[in-house]
Amino acid sequence: MVKCPPGFFCPENSAQPVYCCAGYYCSIDAKSMTLCPEGYVCSIGTVYPTSCNNLAFCPEGSSKANKFLVFVLVILIAIAIIVLFKIKKVRNQMKSAKYFRLLTEQRMRLERTLDPVKKTFDIEFENLGLILPSGIEIMKGVSGKLTHGRTCAIMGPSGAGKTTFVTLLTGKVKRTSGKVKVNGVNESLEKYRKLIGYVPQEDVMLRELTVRDILVHSALMRLPNDMDRAIKKQKVIEVIEFLELSHVMDSIIGNEEQRGISGGQRKRVNIGMELVAEPSVLFLDEPTSGLDSATALEVCNLLKKIAHNQGMTVVAVIHSPSPRAFNTFDDLLLLGKGGRILYFGPRNKALEYFESLGYCCPYEESPADFMMEVATGKVKPVDRKDIIVTDLFEAWERYHESGKAVFKPAHDIKIDISNEETPHQNYAKLLWVEICLPYIQNIAEYLTDVTLEFFLFLRYTFYFYQRDPIRETPNVFIAFLLLFKRACLQLYRNRMQFLLDQLLHLVCGMLISLASSDMDYIGKPPKEICEFTPFVLLPICLKPKDLIQDVGTFMAVGVTFSGISAGFSTFGYEKVVYWRDTSVGMCTIPYIMAKIVADIPRLVIASLMFSLAFIIFYSFKTTLIQIYMIILLSYIAAWTMGYFISALVTKEKISLAGAGFALGWGMVFSGVTPSLEKVKSDDIFTYIKWLWDISAPRWAVEALYLKELEPRIWHEIKTEPLSHTYHFSDYSQCLWNILSIALGWAILAFLAMKLTHRDNQK
Repeated sequence: MVKCPPGFFCPENSAQPVYCCAGYYCSIDAKSMTLCPEGYVCSIGTVYPTSCNNLAFCPEGSSKANKFLVFVLVILIAIAIIVLFKIKKVRNQMKSAKYFRLLTEQRMRLERTLDPVKKTFDIEFENLGLILPSGIEIMKGVSGKLTHGRTCAIMGPSGAGKTTFVTLLTGKVKRTSGKVKVNGVNESLEKYRKLIGYVPQEDVMLRELTVRDILVHSALMRLPNDMDRAIKKQKVIEVIEFLELSHVMDSIIGNEEQRGISGGQRKRVNIGMELVAEPSVLFLDEPTSGLDSATALEVCNLLKKIAHNQGMTVVAVIHSPSPRAFNTFDDLLLLGKGGRILYFGPRNKALEYFESLGYCCPYEESPADFMMEVATGKVKPVDRKDIIVTDLFEAWERYHESGKAVFKPAHDIKIDISNEETPHQNYAKLLWVEICLPYIQNIAEYLTDVTLEFFLFLRYTFYFYQRDPIRETPNVFIAFLLLFKRACLQLYRNRMQFLLDQLLHLVCGMLISLASSDMDYIGKPPKEICEFTPFVLLPICLKPKDLIQDVGTFMAVGVTFSGISAGFSTFGYEKVVYWRDTSVGMCTIPYIMAKIVADIPRLVIASLMFSLAFIIFYSFKTTLIQIYMIILLSYIAAWTMGYFISALVTKEKISLAGAGFALGWGMVFSGVTPSLEKVKSDDIFTYIKWLWDISAPRWAVEALYLKELEPRIWHEIKTEPLSHTYHFSDYSQCLWNILSIALGWAILAFLAMKLTHRDNQK
């Protein structure tokens, strides 16, 4: 006679046990079976009925809880979110009214102008040159002077080095020859980085924010730390009025999908981001690109007004301006291919210079277009058809030295072949110069650059130890608060978008719940019964029906997909904004931390939506709190994976990389297929088994498995070692492992943001 184990039903004189039926519970001695009472749920093998929680309805005889009351909680959460957004909107309207009042006062006090800059810069440069490690010279002998209170247009054909000139002058790229003087002193402009504004060709800004949000943030981040906050905001008001943006002050920037301000207004905001920082020098890259002629003229007039009224040094790389736009510039730097000067001086003297060389501009042709044709060699002097572009370089050098613009007579070209190398020597030199040397130099410069920036960060973090002699801007703690506020404005401005995002997490959780609805753990029969089982069915009899690990896999894959896709948007779609901010002195650590902290509310709500949806169809035995804890930590790990992927790959490849990550970590490295037993014992996994140790889904699956089996009363759970190498005592360690892995991914995301695309961060 064999004792009937708990979970089975063995009435008097029964030959073999049967599972206690669903909708009923059996006594501990397995001799009686009772209908499950109202308010409780009894699945197969129930000994103690499980109480339904407040989110479920369980009539008498329930084998599964009816949990559609979850939707009531979801609706209540949505209502709370809507109310919070409404309160936030009212506060924003009050703030907007305050700014409009200040704008009105500004109009009554002054005309549209800005105060002169406090420090003016005259920049001299002599024989600037750049030779690449491959030996190619892309800039040579560029000399001249940029004077404050004047605008200078830089023109030239493609490959002339217009942008290269700006990067050499500002110190973003190390020059190989030449020197720079600032107000007559030999020093690099890089020293004055906080006093230099740079307006990129593309309108790089957060498109979800309003004009006011962007300008206020730029002012608070870049103006001196000892300047009163009210004065900084007054500066923003002045710039808004000066740029004639008051009527769109509270309009979002917008993009291709969401309509915002116009292209010309966006260009003004792009310039305004630099003006509110009170720079002494303003560089602009193609400020008129993508604009119609009327708007381009407005922008050029604006630059002229800035230079003349504020005493600022304004330098703009410009391409094919209209005659009227071209005439707004005071000076012209015309470069030819190879980065050599064709002309540098007053704009209104340029045609006179080229006429002295025999170039005559037709009356009906734009002077700017004519000089571009001269620079490309399409136009020849009237009396010298043999002249090529290189002759113009030499003519300018003679003019610069003697004041006379003449062409040098042609000479015979002599070739010295005394040192001609053998083909073998040429190949060896080519291998070294073209491949090895640039690679070694790049690594050395990269390591030096990163090390220097790290020590500068440590020095300026502890501002009481070392202050910035040029401009003391907010320290990392204040910067964190400002960046956090901006991130919150970006994330939580659009109520409908936020609700739709949470709805997607709810749907994902519901799909996973539906897939797991019939998955459960049913204990194995007593071993005495298995002795009479046919050999073919013996493996089934000796093992329980264990599908909890599969539930964990479904959950892990769903959470990983959802979390990674949500984490993409934090950094992946605004890397260019990050590059622009770091180029003017923003530290990476407060930026990363601010974005992560701002993500916490939507991460917490997203994991709650997934958890509530997950329990709708899945018959769980543990508590909702335990399930939510596992899913929340898994979401954190997946979210930080999304950070890392988006920081490392381009936004065009983010989706594919995210899908690969989710499938790899959520399925292959979850410890289910292949199993942990196989991974630990099979020699093929010897050198890669550590991948399972750093997989958050692997620990999430184990944590869910342990908590789901803990309340069950099957005999083998209480008396035998658990399957899959799991142990009940490891639950807390599983949670800590998930959190540690999430921290690791966050650190990798920080390193990827900081150590890649270094040139764009200067």
